[in-house]
Amino acid sequence: MSAQLMLPPCANADQRMCIDGLALSTGTTGNAKLEEATLDHEVRSLTTPADPVTGLPAGGGPSLWNSPTIANKAGSKSYGVAVRVTYFQNREKIGSAGKRNNPISLQSMRVSVFPISVVSGKYYDLESYKSVNSDGAQSYGIRQKGNGYDNLQDCAWTETGSCAKYGDFAENTRVSLTLRMGSEMTGWLYGRMKDVNVAVTPLDKTFNKITIEGAPIAAPGAYGVIKKSELKNNPKIDERIRLSYGEFGYNEMINSPTSGGGGYDPVGNFADFAAFEPILKTMPSARAQWVISSGASANGYQPQVTSQCFKDKTKLLGIVTTNALIYENGAPEFRDGTLNYKVAGLHHTEDGVTLTRGTYDLAIRSETARCVYGFTDAPFQASISVIGSDGQEQTIATESIREDAKREWLFLSAQNFTFSSPVIKVKLTQEKKLSATKPTPPIAKKSATQTITCVKGKLVKKVSGTAPKCPAGYKKR
Repeated sequence: MSAQLMLPPCANADQRMCIDGLALSTGTTGNAKLEEATLDHEVRSLTTPADPVTGLPAGGGPSLWNSPTIANKAGSKSYGVAVRVTYFQNREKIGSAGKRNNPISLQSMRVSVFPISVVSGKYYDLESYKSVNSDGAQSYGIRQKGNGYDNLQDCAWTETGSCAKYGDFAENTRVSLTLRMGSEMTGWLYGRMKDVNVAVTPLDKTFNKITIEGAPIAAPGAYGVIKKSELKNNPKIDERIRLSYGEFGYNEMINSPTSGGGGYDPVGNFADFAAFEPILKTMPSARAQWVISSGASANGYQPQVTSQCFKDKTKLLGIVTTNALIYENGAPEFRDGTLNYKVAGLHHTEDGVTLTRGTYDLAIRSETARCVYGFTDAPFQASISVIGSDGQEQTIATESIREDAKREWLFLSAQNFTFSSPVIKVKLTQEKKLSATKPTPPIAKKSATQTITCVKGKLVKKVSGTAPKCPAGYKKR
């Protein structure tokens, strides 16, 4: 059983698996105060109740939030929030009898915050429906209520008489989103933002309040065109297209008089990028994104875990974000004493002249970093470098390394590096404590023993010692 849900806004203090709050700020100082946004409403959509038997949370729709003063580029102060989660359960029996066979597990999550402008027009609500399959299982879906829509381009959602059109963030905007999530959201998060902060606060034994803050970033896409007749002269491209279409589909595409096309997920597709890079160009006018994800990507790509310390499934270990066209969706690779993270992108922007500038942010639990390197609780130092595809180290215009006040998280950032296939390297070092050696106590120098003669009338007495004195009534001779 697979379930795809949208988490709703939290309706009360006891609700779990929901959106707790949204806040925004703007300014160039880097410490501008966040301004709480207010929930306008949850968009009407397919809703499903929570299932206490399997542990599946309630499902709802995207939500509309309003900021008191933080406007987007279009002048609107409205923002949409969508939290999509995918759950899976392996059932051995049909219907309700199979619910208890195996535990349900969170497979993936995608969280996005995006500016919107609500425009009026000929638009309709979505309606939900359900159907019963031949095996008795129920399927749910959504569909449009009416026909004859106005232009749906750039509509994040529609409601009766209105469309929520995607917009772009204003410059220097920061976004902070707080979620109430199960402790099963562990491991690594990845996405699109920069200058990241994260805080995790336990709510109870099984749920946490997770706050992720960062600045949206533009991550331009790419496109390429090649004639079918030229594929034979480009074997690497031809190989990737054959793999994508399959042999039957490939032959059908080649023999068709029409054009063929396809798209590739940016996560982990380094082989596709390497093949298509010679014909790719940067797409213009990319909107800034604020996106965070976990688990498998849309193409099912899962990175290799190279450290036992990254296999801890009891807590959130780290977040990796970048504006690179192609990137990994998990922990950096630990190799030869450094944490290595591979990215790829086009060398130039859409004008073909201006260099594409990359951003990379790593937030990692301090205890996880210490585990990887075998460090003690003593302070450690970090350095970050970018190695280009030519093997040369790049000069990073902006580098930031910091640890939070509680020393729970380490934050590293590299910005303004160039592409096409650099590797970001993070190295941590810690001074070894010298074993404390007990100082040898000084040997006291023995004072010379003296002997004096004391008399009292006809009585004579000898007194010995380091500082001898005559007894009372005696005089020293």
